[in-house]
Amino acid sequence: MRKKVLKCISLATVLVLSVSVLAGCGGDKSYDYDLDDYVKVGNYKDLTYSKVKVSVSDAEVQQEINNRLENAKTTEEVKKGTVKKGDTINVSYEGKIDGKSFNGGSSDSYDITVGQTSMIDGFVEGLIGKKIGETVTLNLKFPDDYQNEDVAGKDVVFTVTIKSKKVETTPKYNLDFVKKNSDCKTLEEYEKSVKEDLLKDKKEQAKKASMQELWTKIISKSKAKKYPEEELNAIKTTTKDNLKQQIESSGATFEDYLKQQNTDEKTINKQIKEYAQNRVLNEMVIYSIARAEDLEVTDKEYKDYMDDMLESSGIDEKTFKSTYGMTVEEYCENEGLRPALLYNKVMEKIYDDYSKAK
Repeated sequence: MRKKVLKCISLATVLVLSVSVLAGCGGDKSYDYDLDDYVKVGNYKDLTYSKVKVSVSDAEVQQEINNRLENAKTTEEVKKGTVKKGDTINVSYEGKIDGKSFNGGSSDSYDITVGQTSMIDGFVEGLIGKKIGETVTLNLKFPDDYQNEDVAGKDVVFTVTIKSKKVETTPKYNLDFVKKNSDCKTLEEYEKSVKEDLLKDKKEQAKKASMQELWTKIISKSKAKKYPEEELNAIKTTTKDNLKQQIESSGATFEDYLKQQNTDEKTINKQIKEYAQNRVLNEMVIYSIARAEDLEVTDKEYKDYMDDMLESSGIDEKTFKSTYGMTVEEYCENEGLRPALLYNKVMEKIYDDYSKAK
């Protein structure tokens, strides 16, 4: 029997106050009216940001190489050797109580990582030191407080066959690895390439941090004159629905959540309203600057982004729909990815043309 478990869900995990507007509503038809009546946009020209110096050490290069070696490791299923702590083994097992099998007590194939996988006391421990291919008999007892009340506190005999174990092999850092995983011809050339990659990433991160700093300055000087009800209500509804969905997925109710957080629905609604107003202010400023600077996200750019997202996920459209319950187009619209792309364009413009490092 599955016990009701209320995960520790914080409203902060749902109210992601992201200036990049990566979630929620805000499709290509949002705010399709004169925003001057709704928002006063703070100055976004002649701004300064903190200059960030970036560098890459030899230790960072070596760590990145180690990471790449780790990512390139292979896993082989072998049928020899013994079971040791840390091994991942595959077993089949059958449990019997008073000589009879019981529901949920058997499996033809089950992976166990020794020292990590949680089973009843004595199950995993009884397999350590045994040979792959060996069949082991374990005389155990279910805990008195076991979640399945039908077997709680009862003696059980498990017959376990250790079918195989997984052996991971990490490649060595040598010229063979370099040639197989890059276009470089020497170790020195490869290390130089790794350093350049890390430096590029750091520069990009520094640029994003500078853009965030600039955006914070702009928003701090911006003010909503009034809030458009359509966008505001859409965000409030979506946010509360997402919160309830997370609570329900934990096996609890909204009332359970309110008790756990020692709060009430009125307080939650107030927090959601404040979040929605902040989101709408950010979005209105994005659209206002974009229109003033004649910036837009074209249909081609939007489609290219969706195609890249599908490609990076490694799944096709049919699999995406079955996994997420919607098409990739619907997903991107629900997640507000068009205004996120528009935000990037706006900040690129401000960073390149209207600001400088101090």
